[in-house]
Amino acid sequence: MASLQLLLLLSSAVLSGRCSQYYLVLDTDSPITTGARGMVQARLVSRAGARLEAAQPQPYTFHWYLDSPLAIVGRWERSLSCSIAVRTQAPKVYTLRAWVTRDGCHWCPPLAHASSKLYVTDSVVGTLSLMQPNGSTMPSTSGYELATQTPTKVSFVRYDPSDYFHTATFRYTWHFGDGERTVTNESYVLHIYPTPGIYQLHVDVLAYLSHSQQKTGVYGASLKLLDAIKEIEVKTINTTHADHRMDFYLYTNGSPPLKMCWLISRNCVPVIEHRCHPVELYRSSAYNLSYTFSEPGSYSFNVRAENSVSALQVCYKISTMQSGTNPVWVIVPCVTLLTIILLFVLSIAMRSSNARKDAIEVADFDFSPVTDKPGQEARVLCRRNTQICCIPRRPLQDQSYNHSAREVHALLKFSHTPLQDYTQRPEACPFRPL
Repeated sequence: MASLQLLLLLSSAVLSGRCSQYYLVLDTDSPITTGARGMVQARLVSRAGARLEAAQPQPYTFHWYLDSPLAIVGRWERSLSCSIAVRTQAPKVYTLRAWVTRDGCHWCPPLAHASSKLYVTDSVVGTLSLMQPNGSTMPSTSGYELATQTPTKVSFVRYDPSDYFHTATFRYTWHFGDGERTVTNESYVLHIYPTPGIYQLHVDVLAYLSHSQQKTGVYGASLKLLDAIKEIEVKTINTTHADHRMDFYLYTNGSPPLKMCWLISRNCVPVIEHRCHPVELYRSSAYNLSYTFSEPGSYSFNVRAENSVSALQVCYKISTMQSGTNPVWVIVPCVTLLTIILLFVLSIAMRSSNARKDAIEVADFDFSPVTDKPGQEARVLCRRNTQICCIPRRPLQDQSYNHSAREVHALLKFSHTPLQDYTQRPEACPFRPL
């Protein structure tokens, strides 16, 4: 009979719902564990342009239909809403239906109706939460993304809206996916992942409600560990001449995928997000780019890189100059010219020194015979212990002149010239006794 009444009411609701000015919203605190109390709320909301009638304190009546064995254990009504408390010992996905009629008119067509699902499980209900010092880490479609070499706080957040487990004791067994395993009584633990990669984390939850009653639960998550960005290297491949293209090589010390943004300005820019040139790197951490400077001067190369776990921005100074005025091309010719001048001066100085030395050596030698010098007496060498004197032969004066002439010419051209002929004869020399 109740099913037939529900069917008739829903049929009339469908027919009248096309021109109804209201709709019904159902909210549940699903999922709940078996034995715990769950809450369901129905709210009557007017459509656009309609006004709710509130002439009486409770002008509307809310009706409920629940799947068995889900039972209503409490009910609270207001003028435009109604809340019920439900409980069951059987895990199941339950269907809940609600409709609203005017007060005192149970068989009138419903003003609005709605349905919802309530999930009841036999396990401890909760979720995993992961946090690092740089802030909370939100899960993505593929799992959590975390930074390596960083302490990670893994927590199990229990969902218990009715405070069903307030007297229970818990034990948590943590499996981090890298071979490490930890058992705690607390709902959180700290762990460090040393290397990048993908890890499967799960925790086994055991709740002791009493000596004979306990509940369990297993929750896991997929973790993607990435290296945080610690450095951005910028290198120039060619010279920094103005009016010429400069090639830059950028390397980011962090795990891809990366989002990069670069900007060349006169000064360092604190935030370059809205004016920079975006670049996305999916598998690489290096990037090459080219830029042409319009005029010489000092510039700043601003670059920002970020991945899912970190972000970094740096600024590098760049100086450009006019084409052809590189200091290297000025210094090298000057050094070469100074070297040539110095070598030339040294060669001249060495030649002058050699010339003076030759002049002194020639002046010290006298190749002319003794008798050719006018006014000079022939020197007689005498010794104290002998009476032999050496004097040149007088009849050979003409020969001496010819020999002297040949000796002068021998300075110009080498020739075998006979030696000067001297004779020895005894001659009385004055002897002075000692």
